[in-house]
Amino acid sequence: MQWRIRVLKTQNLPGTVPTELVKLPYLQEIDLTRNYLNGSIPEEWGSTKLVNISLLGNRSTGPIPKELGNISTLVNFTVEFNQLSGVRPPELGNLPSKDNMHLTSNKFTGELPETFAKLTTLKDFRIGDNNFTGTVPQLLQNGTNLKKLVIQASGMSGPIPPEIGVLAKLSDLRISDLKGTEATFPPLSNMTNLNILILRSCNLSGALPDYLGQRTGLKTFTLYLNNEDPYCGNLLPLLNLSKPSPGAFLNVLN
Repeated sequence: MQWRIRVLKTQNLPGTVPTELVKLPYLQEIDLTRNYLNGSIPEEWGSTKLVNISLLGNRSTGPIPKELGNISTLVNFTVEFNQLSGVRPPELGNLPSKDNMHLTSNKFTGELPETFAKLTTLKDFRIGDNNFTGTVPQLLQNGTNLKKLVIQASGMSGPIPPEIGVLAKLSDLRISDLKGTEATFPPLSNMTNLNILILRSCNLSGALPDYLGQRTGLKTFTLYLNNEDPYCGNLLPLLNLSKPSPGAFLNVLN
């Protein structure tokens, strides 16, 4: 028997994140999305064989326990929109089958551990709206299976590393509010599947690359609030986007 916790989503549950769930030996999924649970994530969960963990939209606090790095079966880990803090434990980089890691809208600090370079199976990685330090990590170049990457208002500094160009499977790339000095447009020519491209407030300058005009699948393209003059006079690569798909949005304002 494989017990799953699904019915506890959006139940307005108060109290703390339950430790007792470790007593269910066949439990594969803990989904406590959108409740009012507070307290820390139990380190005891590290002894389980969970596949999915979602605490999205609660009031959880404290750091992510390093013991979660022992859950070799873990595929999806979602803790967005909480009040978690501290650095990410390097042990999370030891998870061999991770598909999704969503850390957006917390109070995380420090740099991403170098062990995250081992998360080569990641498809969806979101770390925006935090207090990270350091630069956009070059370790992302190992994430060649990534389809969605969100680093908006993360606290990190630029520039966007050229190694990002190897992420050919990306369909959704969102980077914004990078600190640091001026940088040229990143090499994205291999990203032929892009539907959403947001590079807002990234201190970009220079000419827009011609290949952008071939990205007719783009539905959202945002560059505004980058350095002023360079982009206003170089919109020719975008002319081929004049027949976008329904609902498309193009914004290249400075």
